[in-house]
Amino acid sequence: MPTATCNACNVVFVDDEQKRIHYRSEWHRYNLKRKVAGVPGVTEALFLAWEAALSEGTTPTLYGCTPCGKEYTSSRAHEQHLSSRSHLMRAASQSQEEPSRSSTAGGITPLPVRTATTVEEDEDEELPDESTSNSMQATNAADSSRRDEEIEELELDPSCCFMCDLKHGTMDECMVHLHRKHGFFVPDSEYLKDPGGLLAYVGLKVKRDFICLYCDDRRRAFQSLEAVRKHMHAKGHCKVRFGDGGDDEDADLEDFYDYSSRYADVDGKQLAAAADGNCGIELGIGRSELVITNKSGKGTRVRSLGSREFIRYYRQKPRPSSTTRRALALSMPSRYKSVGLVTVSSELQTVRMKM
Repeated sequence: MPTATCNACNVVFVDDEQKRIHYRSEWHRYNLKRKVAGVPGVTEALFLAWEAALSEGTTPTLYGCTPCGKEYTSSRAHEQHLSSRSHLMRAASQSQEEPSRSSTAGGITPLPVRTATTVEEDEDEELPDESTSNSMQATNAADSSRRDEEIEELELDPSCCFMCDLKHGTMDECMVHLHRKHGFFVPDSEYLKDPGGLLAYVGLKVKRDFICLYCDDRRRAFQSLEAVRKHMHAKGHCKVRFGDGGDDEDADLEDFYDYSSRYADVDGKQLAAAADGNCGIELGIGRSELVITNKSGKGTRVRSLGSREFIRYYRQKPRPSSTTRRALALSMPSRYKSVGLVTVSSELQTVRMKM
């Protein structure tokens, strides 16, 4: 029964001894370097074929450092080692102890041919070849361009199922397939004004961003498309979170819906009505207020409900109008006379009585 797996080489081990032997092999080390560089690994047969081809070719020239006791297969790595601080300090200490051998410290010395398992390379100081890095950059650029093309195709093809990549002739057939096969349905479909945009939006969220439609931002994105699809099938999350969350979550999907027909009557004014027909709601002037009319035996009662965005104006207390001021001015003398205060008219009346 397998106990462990090497992800770099895609090998399954039967026991721990086989795993230890594999981790010490040159094939595993080579695949680790390729994994760090972002390049997929090679099979063992291909690696052995490369080694055989190298052994049959020209004899590589090995470079060695006598003071440090290190060996290199390329002159570039050897030159970098000679300029390192550790080599200079060790060469200086040996030159003081043995002046006669100071001139040979750090020289280039051809060494006999050795197998790949006996050569020790300084991995920290050796850099990848420029041709290898250029090829890796070209590969990454090609992959990114292909990915962009695939994304554009997804945006232009809402009739493709985002759960199993099954293409349909029309968008309606795709929606029927999503509902029957995967249990996905569009909430409030009678008010949906852009079904193609909605399918493209949820499809990109799954196939490009690897995000569950129901979990959304509540958890991190998955590592692959297969992972997010398995999660959505296992958890029953083949649905969008619309109406179950807050306003921020529903804001992403509001652009695809139009609820204006839900509150309008034939004339486009009536928004709602009570069961008895005595209560009606209409849009006010400017279509920013709701005017509620309630008819009863005592008469008609009208109330206005405004939007929250105009609350700063509703809280204001306007000054009384000119008619209110005039009525207040006319009522003041009578009030003063009732409390016994003397006014101009009362003084004139007193003078006339004396005359």
